[in-house]
Amino acid sequence: MNEEKIKEYVKNGGKIWHIDKISIIRDGGTIMLIRPPMTKLNPFYIHRDNWTIHIEYPLTDDNILTDESEIEYIYDRLDSYLKGCENSVRLANRVIENLNNIKNDKIRQ
Repeated sequence: MNEEKIKEYVKNGGKIWHIDKISIIRDGGTIMLIRPPMTKLNPFYIHRDNWTIHIEYPLTDDNILTDESEIEYIYDRLDSYLKGCENSVRLANRVIENLNNIKNDKIRQ
């Protein structure tokens, strides 16, 4: 991640947020980066074919995000989202493993 671009984004008044979830619209694959409802910020939309980031739906050339510092911030938020998902998967696997161990111990008794 380019920390200088992220600092520029924040210094220029960019809002701090995180990705609540990633979803796909049933239009054939437009990806939505959904921010928490409490932020009252609209999602970002990613074109399924050319991977451009858009600030509104439907996707047009007029609503492509071109601010490099904001794009860098989105990359940073995606990286943070991915790490959170990886931690959730590790936790779920640990829970499943421990529950299976308890179940198997009870079966053996």
